[in-house]
Amino acid sequence: MAKKPKKRSLASRGSVPASAKVSQRNSQPEGGGVFAFFRDFGVRETIESIIIAVVLALMFRAFEAEAFIIPTGSMAPTLQGQHMDVECQQCGLQYRTGASFDSSSTPVSDRRTVTRTVCPVCQYEMVMDKRNPNHRSNNGDRILVNKFVYDFADPERFDVIVFKNPNNGKQNYIKRLVGLPGDNLLIENGDIYDMVPAGPDQWDREIIRKPPDKLKVMLQLVDDTNFIAPNLTAVNWPSRWQTWDADKANRWDVVQVGDHPSYVVDAGDEVSWLSYRHLAPRGEEWVDIEQGVRPTRIDGYLGQLITDYYTYNDKAIRFSNGEVRDDRSVAGHWVGDLALEANVKIESGEGTLLLKLVEGGADFLCEIDVATGKATVSSSDETVRFVQGDAKTNVATGQTRIKGKGAYKIMYANADDQICLWVNNRLVEFDAPDYIRTSQVVPSWTPENHGDAEPLAIGARDAKLSVSRLKVLRDIYYTAATSRDQIAAEFLSTGAWSPAEQVQQRRILFQSPKEWSLPESKKIFNQNKGRNKPMFPLGEGQYFPMGDNSPSSLDARVWNGPHYLPEELLIGRAMFVYWPHSLNSPIPYFPNFGRMGFIQ
Repeated sequence: MAKKPKKRSLASRGSVPASAKVSQRNSQPEGGGVFAFFRDFGVRETIESIIIAVVLALMFRAFEAEAFIIPTGSMAPTLQGQHMDVECQQCGLQYRTGASFDSSSTPVSDRRTVTRTVCPVCQYEMVMDKRNPNHRSNNGDRILVNKFVYDFADPERFDVIVFKNPNNGKQNYIKRLVGLPGDNLLIENGDIYDMVPAGPDQWDREIIRKPPDKLKVMLQLVDDTNFIAPNLTAVNWPSRWQTWDADKANRWDVVQVGDHPSYVVDAGDEVSWLSYRHLAPRGEEWVDIEQGVRPTRIDGYLGQLITDYYTYNDKAIRFSNGEVRDDRSVAGHWVGDLALEANVKIESGEGTLLLKLVEGGADFLCEIDVATGKATVSSSDETVRFVQGDAKTNVATGQTRIKGKGAYKIMYANADDQICLWVNNRLVEFDAPDYIRTSQVVPSWTPENHGDAEPLAIGARDAKLSVSRLKVLRDIYYTAATSRDQIAAEFLSTGAWSPAEQVQQRRILFQSPKEWSLPESKKIFNQNKGRNKPMFPLGEGQYFPMGDNSPSSLDARVWNGPHYLPEELLIGRAMFVYWPHSLNSPIPYFPNFGRMGFIQ
């Protein structure tokens, strides 16, 4: 595509969006002495400004850059806007949640305060205490933006871009670039498709796959065995990871290593599976759990679906006039694109390590020969074909760095009709990582095959090994909203129930595996599938940006007027997080080195 030089303003440091003021903590220094001096708002601004100036001076030697501040959570978790870093009072997980603007610069009539947040792992509702420094709002990430990169190269899909809001030229926005000129985009079942003309009023669809490095940083945490609430253990709450079927071979034992569980299996001829069921307490159940009472609901529990729940958006807000609004994240969609991460210690020189992900009743099985490191991926669905150039095959193969005994960090993902495997943070090159599937993709469960009720598993055959730090992650689910009223739950636009009733009906269905295969249930799961034409056609010089926090992003899907970004409004590509909010530990303004780095 031919490029024309674009004239862009070299404005001073901006924010994203510029109309939103970056909040500061509305608190006074506590105590006296040198630490009170450093906590002073003016001193903090001065120190941070000096640091920014030094960093920019160094960066300008390499490329033209401009500093921006992220004020909102539309790109969370990739980039943080105004937010809080909190620690769950039950399981100890440190996580981030959105924060309202409650700074001294905000008019009193407009001030809002987040009063409640929910842990993404144990679902504990925590009441915020603004006297606690960790419960106060933090500034958004400070980033560097390369403003001239697109004068010399075309934007690439899934770049994080900064641009002018087409409906308000004074606002700067930051989103991820999903659609390119010439695309005919369709959003369905959480995925992005490019519709290809196949005749008059006929279209074929091709799924748009995220590059593995982008996918890895965009995954959302669902569970982590390093964070199990002691109160759950006290009431004998079932482990999410176990051999759930008593009829299956079970050689797994649980061993406590410090405060965390490790799962150990001996060698045996039969495959022994350690499977995951998504069993999290409901908010109201924590009242009984904290009193040592075990909820009866979990007796005979069969499992539930993993959904597009965003803890970042789940909060209660108190307005300056005393009004309290409960902003609960609407988890209205089943997410089948999942990833399993684990630390695996192999203690035998031979045998097979097995990894399994289930989507829509289909197993995607990865078998790794411990002795040679060869990995083979297959599917139980006969309609699944792995793509190898112009040919199609029943299996995909790759070579890992596993060579017998040793400790390995493994991540196995199935997202965007693509298989990814990392061993010790190195991507395994499969000969056919992409696949096509022609069968219907809806949740499945039977008494003989628990399907999507146990969507992740790790197993062993003829191998002795131990597993620790098991994580469950999910892919971003892009909602197909086309207006602001639909942005959190576009499925509410049809049906006999009211919106509130539809949300409740879906929650009940997601927790009822025996009902997933009923005809009326399949209608709900397929409610917004089967569109036969593009939703967002893009012409020359037109781009389609979307936020990683899809339910809370005012992106091209819901803009008033044209649903695209004109090329001339591009500012540049977000390159580097150079200053997240300070940790203030062990000393004030201590840099948060862990969140500094290049933006994927």
